[in-house]
Amino acid sequence: MDINSIIIAAAVIGVVGIVVGIGLGLFGAKFKVEVDEKEAAIREELPGNNCGGCGYPGCDGLAKAISEGKAPVNACPVGGAPVGEKIAAIMGVELEPPRRRLPS
Repeated sequence: MDINSIIIAAAVIGVVGIVVGIGLGLFGAKFKVEVDEKEAAIREELPGNNCGGCGYPGCDGLAKAISEGKAPVNACPVGGAPVGEKIAAIMGVELEPPRRRLPS
């Protein structure tokens, strides 16, 4: 093994690395997923238990429903009123008091 073989191998690996890096950067920009910032802010306030107690498949589903107006801001039973107040501030609405369900 001489030094020229080592230098050529290192150069080839370096060039391949640069080409792959540029390709990943271009494809990352082209296939970027748009994120609703309001939904992300709501998701940050939810406790993250993913318990499904709200009727949605985890906190991500509830955050999406709240941001689309399909669920009330205080729908999270785990977070309770404090989380509901923070989400209401994000959504720009007033927090409605929870309604008690009467047994049927």
